Amino acid sequence: MMADSSRIEDALGQAAIRLAGKGFLQPSDTLSQRVPEQHAFVEVTIAEPGGVTAFRWANLQDTSFSLHHRIYLTRPDVGAIASGALPWTSALARLGLSLPAVFDEQVRHLGVEVSRVSIRSTDERPIAALSNRANAYALDDVSLCFGMGLERLTANVEILEKCAESFLLARSASPKVKRIPWLVKFIANGRLRKDQKDAAARHLRGERAIIMAGY
Repeated sequence: MMADSSRIEDALGQAAIRLAGKGFLQPSDTLSQRVPEQHAFVEVTIAEPGGVTAFRWANLQDTSFSLHHRIYLTRPDVGAIASGALPWTSALARLGLSLPAVFDEQVRHLGVEVSRVSIRSTDERPIAALSNRANAYALDDVSLCFGMGLERLTANVEILEKCAESFLLARSASPKVKRIPWLVKFIANGRLRKDQKDAAARHLRGERAIIMAGY
């Protein structure tokens, strides 16, 4: 079944403008969405003032060294990507810090850690850290946030920035920031892994992932 390209572009553009309006994405930052029905993805870049550039479509079966293309091929569970200068997550990168498991909502939707990865988005070598199946990373030049779909991604960006801000503010007061109990982390991450496995299977079949409601 062919996807409605105009509807997909409209939803992606609205999501990009909404995230930019909240200060999460800046001009030149990029948002994209997998279109499993066509084994493709579409991306858009934030532009000034308050708009987006033309939509760019790419076939996942074609050869490409673009960051989003490589991520979609490496991580079949990922249905949407935000890359750019997320304010608080980028602050983690500048300070050389990873975000540990400090909130259960964070672990449920982003994974057990937001890793600081010493690689630039323009590097063509594989990003080995992606294999830990987290949904957020702090690279040298950009922050990355993933979701199983566009709606989940927009929520994940907000969770990521909220948790990064809280962690950095807490760490400025004390170097020892309390982590969540291991059992809570184990259960929350287990639910994420289950959702990711289902999303990957659906995407590889050319279907949209089903976004689970609630925690």
